[in-house]
Amino acid sequence: MSRDLLVLLTPLREALERIERKAQPLLANPALLDCEEGQDLLDVICMQFLAAGEALKRLEKLQPGLLAANFPDIDWKGAMGFRDVIAHQYFDLDAEQVLLICQAALPGVLAAIRALEERSGETR
Repeated sequence: MSRDLLVLLTPLREALERIERKAQPLLANPALLDCEEGQDLLDVICMQFLAAGEALKRLEKLQPGLLAANFPDIDWKGAMGFRDVIAHQYFDLDAEQVLLICQAALPGVLAAIRALEERSGETR
């Protein structure tokens, strides 16, 4: 894998890990969404999902089919499309849906990106 790939994967992993960290308090206590602190966490999560979606799109452009070929069980199209939903429908987002994505989809995506990053680092 190319160095360009690693340059994309590292900040992508960091964004996904930040989402994971910021989502923990909200997943543990969804009532936090009713206060400013919880809304701030949700804003950070959404901004990081935007960045991650952009990175996934760039990754797909750099190495078409790489994600789907290596991790076919992950909905990569949905992961990339979630960026567009956040960007274009931010005020209509359902916070519970965002948290559901954090809980259900994020772990698999993060594990896949970590695995790709490890493989990329080994080939440098």
